[in-house]
Amino acid sequence: MADRIRVLLVDDHAVVRAGYKRYLELDPRIAVCGEAGSGEEAYAWLAGASAEVVVLDLSMPGQGGLASLQRILQRYPEQKVLVFTMHENPALAQQALRAGACGYLTKSMPPERIVEAIHQVMRGEQPVADEIAAALKEIANEATPHLSLAPREFEIFRLLANGLAVEEISRKLHLGTKTVANYQTTIRQKLGVHSAIELHQYARRHDLA
Repeated sequence: MADRIRVLLVDDHAVVRAGYKRYLELDPRIAVCGEAGSGEEAYAWLAGASAEVVVLDLSMPGQGGLASLQRILQRYPEQKVLVFTMHENPALAQQALRAGACGYLTKSMPPERIVEAIHQVMRGEQPVADEIAAALKEIANEATPHLSLAPREFEIFRLLANGLAVEEISRKLHLGTKTVANYQTTIRQKLGVHSAIELHQYARRHDLA
């Protein structure tokens, strides 16, 4: 395994992990050295082991993928994290890349693409799903309010839009209730909304809830 690319697979579905592990290891240059079912598990795993590339889903229980990405990179800033998700919304991709992801792939892509992407990441490239890359170019100069949100604001915005209360978000993201409440105020100001209903409607309009 010493001369192979060590990969940590992070996805809450064991069957999905098993399938991609088998596929990835068809490439003799790649070894799946660990698996995790949540961002918290991945963070704990990295405390005692190492992987050159973390392949991270965004839809997981607990604090979720975007928050997990931020937490991992805050603790291990040199860690290569490749997002691999069902979400094809360019705003979410933009946030993941802003937060430090070294690539963004979608699960609708052919499985051989993830093998290629892992090698691209190791070469210092930033692989992005073709349809996402095209959409990112389209929104690059847009002034849509949610595109101005910082990654943490965006994560809390999506949780609020999906009906979570401030107290629930506080527990989920391990943040103080007052901190989350302050984020909520800032988010509403940036989006130009004044209530939970308006925030939810905004998210629905932009396919973010």
